[in-house]
Amino acid sequence: MMKMRCRIMGRITVFVLVALAGLAACSSPPPEKTVQTWTNPISLPDEWEDYGLGDPYVFFFNGYYYLYVSTRDTDAGVKVWSSPDLVNWTYRGLCTEEPLTAAAYAPEVRYWNGKFYMYTSPAGQGHYVLESVSPVGPFSIVTDNFGMSIDGTTFVDDDGQWYFYYAGPMGIQAAKMDSPISVDRDTVTTEAYMGGWTEGPTVFKRNGRYYMTYTGNHVFSEGYRIDAATSESPLGGFITFADNPVLIRTEGKTVGLGHNSVVIGPDLDSQFMIYHNLEGPGVVGPLRHMDMDRMVWNGERFTVWGPTSEPQPAPELPAFADRFERDSIGDAWWGKEKNGAWSILSGQGLAVRPDFGVVSKRLTKAKSEASFTAAFNVRLAEGTIGLSEGKAGAVFSYQDESNYATAWLMPDSNRLVVDIYEKGKRTMAGQADLPPGFDLTQWHQLRIEKAAGDLRVYVDEMLKVTAKTSLAGGRVGYAAEKSDAVFGYIAFSNKVNGSSAYAAYQPLPGTIQGAGFEEGALRNTDAVKKENDAADSLEKARVGTALDSSGRFWVADLQKKEWLSYLVRPEYSGTYSLSFRIIPGDKGVKFRVTQDGSIMASIQASPGMKPDTWQTVTVSGLSLNAGSERWKLEVEEGSMNLDTIQVSPYTEVTATEDTFDDGNDFGWTRYEGVWSVKEKQLRASSATPAKSVIGETGWTDYTVSADIMRVAGEGQAGVLLRVTDAADGTKINQNRADFMKGYEAYADAEGIHLAKFNYGSEVVASVPYPVDSMAKEQWLRLTVKARGTQLDVYLNDSADSVIHYVDDSGSPFLHGKAGLRAVDGAARFDHFEIRP
Repeated sequence: MMKMRCRIMGRITVFVLVALAGLAACSSPPPEKTVQTWTNPISLPDEWEDYGLGDPYVFFFNGYYYLYVSTRDTDAGVKVWSSPDLVNWTYRGLCTEEPLTAAAYAPEVRYWNGKFYMYTSPAGQGHYVLESVSPVGPFSIVTDNFGMSIDGTTFVDDDGQWYFYYAGPMGIQAAKMDSPISVDRDTVTTEAYMGGWTEGPTVFKRNGRYYMTYTGNHVFSEGYRIDAATSESPLGGFITFADNPVLIRTEGKTVGLGHNSVVIGPDLDSQFMIYHNLEGPGVVGPLRHMDMDRMVWNGERFTVWGPTSEPQPAPELPAFADRFERDSIGDAWWGKEKNGAWSILSGQGLAVRPDFGVVSKRLTKAKSEASFTAAFNVRLAEGTIGLSEGKAGAVFSYQDESNYATAWLMPDSNRLVVDIYEKGKRTMAGQADLPPGFDLTQWHQLRIEKAAGDLRVYVDEMLKVTAKTSLAGGRVGYAAEKSDAVFGYIAFSNKVNGSSAYAAYQPLPGTIQGAGFEEGALRNTDAVKKENDAADSLEKARVGTALDSSGRFWVADLQKKEWLSYLVRPEYSGTYSLSFRIIPGDKGVKFRVTQDGSIMASIQASPGMKPDTWQTVTVSGLSLNAGSERWKLEVEEGSMNLDTIQVSPYTEVTATEDTFDDGNDFGWTRYEGVWSVKEKQLRASSATPAKSVIGETGWTDYTVSADIMRVAGEGQAGVLLRVTDAADGTKINQNRADFMKGYEAYADAEGIHLAKFNYGSEVVASVPYPVDSMAKEQWLRLTVKARGTQLDVYLNDSADSVIHYVDDSGSPFLHGKAGLRAVDGAARFDHFEIRP
């Protein structure tokens, strides 16, 4: 029989080493301006009925985003939508009606040298390539079925080498491509693997490293999820992120999250992960819809601000943009006299016929700041006189005719040339060969990233030139010499290399990166500013201090009166826990968090027993209001290092007992196994692994106890705690017993163990039984006390714990449900109890 006792708390409790001072509910934020939003999951007009928007793929071309999704099993053709901003989508119809595209799974499109190439695996039975001269089709099949399973994706490296990735039996496979329509038959295993069926790869490159996201294990599982890995090679050696999955949810408004694409936001700097959620079986196949959440970088690692399910502000737009969808150039543009003949070509863009012997330039009146990102789309006119000697390209950082920079596409040499003019003196900042056969009469995108003195120039996403420059910001625009040219979408944003994240409001619950502060008052402010002027990246400039072994920044040596501010957006009004991962200084630290001048929490922490060891201190029961807020963290006494702030839902622990005397296990959620209640005991058969949980996700500190018996002394049986994101790992032949996050204390033939689960498991501590006879079939009582990151395991009536473990990793589990589990043998359970 289950009994539940509500404990009334007279005060808000804080972890050991933490002193509570003046907790107050946050004041209501000021009224916000009406802004456009999106809300997950996203449904669109004309989506596949009873099938939705599965496997969404989004890419950006010449000012517009294009969305392609999997085709319903009973139909042929691929649907496409377009959007200028990732929020407002227009249905563009079927981009192909080829009969072979029946049940076209996971179509993806890449632009290359004047053509669009679509890769899809109809019904998952091998791949075809389709080709078009427009992103909205019509696409025609140009290859036979070349196999390679399902979920093919492409990546083009900086040298123009193409790669193909697909789902293999032991993870994601990769192969070189001889051309956009020819895949090498020699494939390699990338080592991106989820311990089960792994699919849906996406590959991209950032700061010289290769990144892959991928999905598994089954599309009909609530535990479908997204992992990430990184490598120094596009063909293998991918090392998984330590805190995988990067995106998962098994309960709530959206579950079964996976098969993503990654795209740059409208501001040219932010990144978004586009993925789908599972809504259950449709009439034909799974019913899914599209979701979108922001990706934010910290050094060499990214996190996803999600999954969100409340309205989110629309992605930020660039500071300036023009698609030339009008009849005249307009007053947003500036140009000198005798500067060539400029006009708008309907349906094409801005066109120029240069004056003889003159570099013709057309520039925006708007000016960029010193650090910016800009995008340009350029093509030389076909058949113009002097084409072999002509050139066209982008102008940026324009101050006057003596101080500016250009990025030229040179058809005679098939090269990119970047020139910088300072005080009238020309310097070639860099040049690079373009891929063989590059046709410069087709559209090509130039992308300029200028982070203070660092310059990067890309052509069609290939990094071609890096250079140093002392130029500031200025006007941007287009230029041509000795050749007619046409120019498409142009935009710039005063953000670069992910800096837009510092001005974005992070949705909560979530983990705030300490290094992701919006502003800060540090004693080394001048030094940071100087480093900013010469830094390789803005991340180094902002933090300028410490990197962990995974390439992630943390804030070092915050001293008295130094402060940092963070922009946050609680998704709902409610009660939360804030957990700070810190290293207190030699004399400890006292710090506080305020919002609009009101003290949210004041925390005091002493040095740990081991110097330079991370510890986590938590404030629970904190009321937060939904909406945008600015938090200020300030050191009052002492010093500390700051890694992360984990913001989690909080629910007061309810004392719970279940003796199963009433013959049922009402209130429990069974995820795996064959469970029954007999003879006033909860029983798990030996047929399959068994897992069942009870309680609330927001429970933090508690003690959980249960009597357990391993029938015939076989297998393992134990108690679970801090369980979140649980799913049935045996569902649909997935054959997994580790689908959850949390901890388990369990007994087996060898002794008592403590394991940590994160869709995978690791034994973190073990002890043998006190006497050998305890390994035989008999009742044991296991008790686990969880206080912050400290876990203590007790056996029977022992006064002292047999296992004491502190999870000082970067991802301790600090809240979640409790439960019971059995693996590899039958087990019995009784007298289950949870105490606050």
